[in-house]
Amino acid sequence: MARRKKAAPKRKSKWTPDNILSDPKSPLASADLRSVLANPLAWTSLSIQERRDVLCLFPDMAHTLDADTDDARPNFETLMNDDSFRYDCAAYVDNLAMGRHDAVWLEDAWSAHDRRKAGEFDEWLRDKFVEDWAVEPPDDSKKAKPEERRVQDGQGEGVDGQKRGDETESTLAGCQPQDEADNGDSNHCMGEDSHRIAIL
Repeated sequence: MARRKKAAPKRKSKWTPDNILSDPKSPLASADLRSVLANPLAWTSLSIQERRDVLCLFPDMAHTLDADTDDARPNFETLMNDDSFRYDCAAYVDNLAMGRHDAVWLEDAWSAHDRRKAGEFDEWLRDKFVEDWAVEPPDDSKKAKPEERRVQDGQGEGVDGQKRGDETESTLAGCQPQDEADNGDSNHCMGEDSHRIAIL
């Protein structure tokens, strides 16, 4: 009687939900993330609560079908033709490959981000402008203090009696609104928890 061959032990993957989103050698660091996210299984494998959490991160309902129902889902047809979605997927993969999802890197980046918003680098930036261009920056380029900027932009506590507080960091977790002051600079927030990307 022939002996049965033992099945080779199944190799355990070294990738976990944490390190696959933070390790520069992660398969996601070289993946076509847009195609991965557009795969129907990427959506149908989620629970209803997980789907709500994902949709909650969308900036608006323009790319959502059957919004506000249990059947709400991304409109992949329009998403795949959206330049912002294309850019964000590419930026996420690039930043992951460059180690910018590492917990220490993120902590340093958010610290620098907060210091920049507090005006700590304003003088250095002004001096750099003078050094590079050999001219004084225009008067209106001098930044107001953070609270003054929010009031001037119609976002401070003096506007409509609505107190916004000092929302200097956008986490996107729990669907907190992104601080509008970030929209014009080079700081990008993607993902949640430790997987946010902050670029000074």
